[in-house]
Amino acid sequence: MGAGRAVAGYTIRLIATHDVAGNQVWIQRAALRDLPTIARLQRQCFPDGQAYGLATLLVLYWWPSVEILVARIGERLAGCVVGDAHRSQGRVLNLCVAPEFRRQGIGAALLDAIELVLSAEQFTLMVEDKNAGAQELYRRSGYLPVSELRHYYGRNRHGILMQKRRGDRTSW
Repeated sequence: MGAGRAVAGYTIRLIATHDVAGNQVWIQRAALRDLPTIARLQRQCFPDGQAYGLATLLVLYWWPSVEILVARIGERLAGCVVGDAHRSQGRVLNLCVAPEFRRQGIGAALLDAIELVLSAEQFTLMVEDKNAGAQELYRRSGYLPVSELRHYYGRNRHGILMQKRRGDRTSW
């Protein structure tokens, strides 16, 4: 799936590498020691109540069907994605990119990587109706809106359910 890379004395198995704005982005499975940094990133990316805290990340880290991937530029954590799969159905549970690294292709690279790792035939995700940037990212990656869930993220904060079938960008 990917080559190894030595980081702080550990060999890390890479999922993918991408060149973004002249920087090499390394995508790999999160290590246990990454979780506090991921929790801080979550607080930067999401409002209170939506960001995954350290306890949630620990549970997800040890959950057998869940994958947590991180994107690094050098030693800096630029983003993360959390997904899971059951049979042929994959879910993107959470995707965030540090504000200073947005609109550089890191979100798309993380989305591609989680789809590769999960090996599902169909994928679903939820996005807030007011988050136009994320909706555009998902559309460019082949996700199509299929329904709206009113108040999904709280009062007057609606969610849009988006789906994708691997290899068929127009089937939904």
